[in-house]
Amino acid sequence: MAHEHVAASGAQALSVRGLKKNYGGLAATRDVHLEIAAGQVHAIIGPNGAGKTTLLSLLSGALAADAGEIYLFGQAMHGHAEQARVAAGLVRSFQITSVFDELSVLENLQVAVQRGQHRSYGFFHASASDRLAREAALEVARRVGLEKVAHQLSSQLSHAARRRLDVGLAIACRPRVLLMDEPMAGMGHEESGDMIALIQSLKQELTVVLVEHDMDAVFALADRITVLVQGAVLATGSVDEIRANAEVKLAYLGEEETQ
Repeated sequence: MAHEHVAASGAQALSVRGLKKNYGGLAATRDVHLEIAAGQVHAIIGPNGAGKTTLLSLLSGALAADAGEIYLFGQAMHGHAEQARVAAGLVRSFQITSVFDELSVLENLQVAVQRGQHRSYGFFHASASDRLAREAALEVARRVGLEKVAHQLSSQLSHAARRRLDVGLAIACRPRVLLMDEPMAGMGHEESGDMIALIQSLKQELTVVLVEHDMDAVFALADRITVLVQGAVLATGSVDEIRANAEVKLAYLGEEETQ
């Protein structure tokens, strides 16, 4: 269900330049620069209060930046509303999508498919007569491992299944870049493993920007990692480079590994 795009080796899916956001006298993000390659999982990590969720909100358009530029495959996104960014293929999972508890899993996914097809963001009633949308919704349900509970009310889903539905709703919107905010939150070891496998599979067709506290998941998934501390980029590199970085260990990883 993702946008079809064939990126040349090294192509930048998302470029962020000088992104700033202040809350009064508090700098939530400080001159953030990022280059996120197409077809990769790029993790954003850092201690609590580092500005990770704020950064995702700025990228998605949920928050307006005070300064800076955001480019999606070279197309300027800064200054565009959240809905326009979704239409261009920049989608935030667990935030921009929402589950309607009174609808089944399949109906929820069909609503998201219809949104993606029509590029409109009002509420669409899932129509049983819309065969193509229904088939697309079934495809997404299979993709995220919810085919067996497709006709179950969303309100009856387990926490892990609901998180999978969140991912399904996002990919039904046909993203080119998917922003994920702590997808493993509240999951057990086996459930986290299933989510890791799902995210890994998404790399075949889109780019993932992942904010996650579970460092085992980050190290398993990430092609590149950016470390934020007090709203600023401390370091960016491969998993091995970040694990070996003395400044990162002092600021974050050392603390995490001792917990």
